[in-house]
Amino acid sequence: MTRVRLLFWPDRLTETESAAREGGRGWRMNTTCKLSVHGSRTLQDERVKIILIEEIEKYGVTEIVTHAEPEGVCEVARRLAKERAIPLKLHFLNFKYLRGAFEHRSKDVFKDCDRAIFIHDGKSKGTSNEVKLAEKLGVPYTYQKLDRTNYKASVGFDIEVPWDELQLELSDEEADHD
Repeated sequence: MTRVRLLFWPDRLTETESAAREGGRGWRMNTTCKLSVHGSRTLQDERVKIILIEEIEKYGVTEIVTHAEPEGVCEVARRLAKERAIPLKLHFLNFKYLRGAFEHRSKDVFKDCDRAIFIHDGKSKGTSNEVKLAEKLGVPYTYQKLDRTNYKASVGFDIEVPWDELQLELSDEEADHD
C-alpha cells in the first residue's frame, strides 16, 4: 500500500461544511485568494507593478480588492487587474461616516480579503494607519517600502553591484564583436 502525503500551506486549507455538519473533519484546498492592495499615492512606477505581479504569482491571487479613488499603488493595481483579467472589487469612500470615511473604507477592504500587500513610501500616514489596522484585525500581509522616484516609466530598483564588478559571460559571437 502506497501512502500519499499532501502538503499545503496552512492558510490555504479550509474545513468543508459537509464534514463539519456530520461531525467529522474534512479539509480541502482553498483555491481562492483575494488580495487587498494598499499603498502610497506617490508610488506608481514599474516597481509597483513588478511587486504586485510577484505577489499575485506567489499566492495564486484570484481577485484583487482595493480602493476606488486613489492614484498611485491602487491605480496600478486597478490597471494590472484589467491587463491580466483578474476580477477586481473596488471600495468607495462613504462620507456618511464623515471623518471616519477612510477608516471605514479600509475596514471594508480588509473584510473582503484573504491577505494584503502594502507598498509604502515610508511617509504616507494613510498607509501607515492601514498597516496598523491590518495588524489589529489579524490580516496576513506583505510590506514593501520603496523610495519615491521622479520617473513614472523607470523601473528604478537600486543597483546592488556596480556593473564593472559583474562577471558576465559572453557568448563566442558576442565576444567576436568586441
